[in-house]
Amino acid sequence: MLRSIIFDMDGVLIDSEPLHVAAGMVTFDSLGIPVSKEQLQRNMGMSSRVLIAKLIEEYAITATMETVYPLHQQRLLRLYLERAEPMAGAFSAMSRFKNSGFDLGLASSSDSELIDAVLKKFDWSYFFGAVVSGEDVEKTKPSPDIFLEAALRLGCSPDECAVVEDSQAGVMAARRAAMLTVGFRSPNSGGQDLSSADLIIDDLDELTVQRLEAVSG
Repeated sequence: MLRSIIFDMDGVLIDSEPLHVAAGMVTFDSLGIPVSKEQLQRNMGMSSRVLIAKLIEEYAITATMETVYPLHQQRLLRLYLERAEPMAGAFSAMSRFKNSGFDLGLASSSDSELIDAVLKKFDWSYFFGAVVSGEDVEKTKPSPDIFLEAALRLGCSPDECAVVEDSQAGVMAARRAAMLTVGFRSPNSGGQDLSSADLIIDDLDELTVQRLEAVSG
């Protein structure tokens, strides 16, 4: 029986994927790394830390993570504070499950600073019984660690949890955690492959307790 629902943040609760692309283009351009918007979109769901480290190694850049990453995070935080907006239907979806007695978790590859900024900006902290960032686990998506940690903090077993994700990496992570997986076709997430999800939705208003219970059997 489902007791908990765990939401990804970027591309699910907030329409922030364009902000990640914008910050990434500036960061990688400053390093002389030729990346396209499409390439950055394909890597949605991967933590910024992991992506930056990957590309620094791939292009043999002399700059270090210790210098590049803090500047990237500053750019991203500024964009979040200035331009981040809730995804259509996000507040209603969280309220719907909260009012139905579900425990809500938030599991995001973003750093805790960005998550805290979002929760404070929209006054959403009261929704969540557990918040897990990419800094809290050894391996980020597509590894299942972040969702398993969220379930642990919620006091639930994996088979009692549903996950809402907009990225291929996130869907893979949720499936590997043996949780019911909802793929959300987010408008700015770059056409992610969500085909392995148990349920695919185009609108958060489609996300109801009844639909999840029907899929979970």
